[in-house]
Amino acid sequence: MSEQRNTARESGVQYITSTGDINVYPPRGGGGRFTKRRVLPAAGAIVAAAATAVALALLPSSPPAAGGSARPAAGAPARSGSPSASVSPRTPADSRASAAPERPESAAAAAPSAVRAPAREAATHEARPAPRPTSWSDSYADGTVCAGGNRWTPVPGMTGVDFQPCTYAKSYSGKALFGVKVRNSSPRQVAVAGWVGYRMSEQEHDCSPPFLQNPVVIDPGKTWSSQLTKCIATIEGAHRVQARAGVSEEGGSPRSSRLEYSRGVDILADGRAVPVPYRG
Repeated sequence: MSEQRNTARESGVQYITSTGDINVYPPRGGGGRFTKRRVLPAAGAIVAAAATAVALALLPSSPPAAGGSARPAAGAPARSGSPSASVSPRTPADSRASAAPERPESAAAAAPSAVRAPAREAATHEARPAPRPTSWSDSYADGTVCAGGNRWTPVPGMTGVDFQPCTYAKSYSGKALFGVKVRNSSPRQVAVAGWVGYRMSEQEHDCSPPFLQNPVVIDPGKTWSSQLTKCIATIEGAHRVQARAGVSEEGGSPRSSRLEYSRGVDILADGRAVPVPYRG
């Protein structure tokens, strides 16, 4: 570092400019003269650095936080952090814990389920159109002959569903008609399959064409009657005739199910139709 000597004498004043010049002024009242000297660049840089360091030291620090202590006086030793603020070294377990994503309390709390639970199945089958119930007495005023003692036969495998085979024979008509009635006394709609044939003089016969109705939809508390015109037999001479029928669940085989006969009707040689008395 080069030495800079003060060339001002007695009460003279010496100034160093920012460009490195030294201006020396004579004492007040004296007769001296103003002199200007050039300071080496290195010396000017040293002076400027010292002035900057002093200015930085005098700058106020950031304002203390609310309720905090004031900044220590200049020159006082800087305090280290509060013991309570010291941070203990992190362990590998802490690192894994902080890196793990926060888990929701439950899957339902995280996001609503996009898949809804399936709807509960109805206690009964979906309702389907059922044919309007008809009574044979509307078309056949002289009535029909059904099972003896008005007996109803349960349909196998179905609760509250039963059936009756029936025969209709009008005197001097030369014909006999056969059918089946199915009664639904359950609280639900049902679907069944029905088959009808007949017996004449101890011989079994199919209807022509064969009668099979599948399915038959019956509402609760209703009775379905097949169309008698679907199974007709021509009678020549004296014969005893009676209907034979079976009923099963929809899609089943009613002819292979339980079969029942109606009461018989005797067709006499003169053409009269006489129901066979029921003797229990």
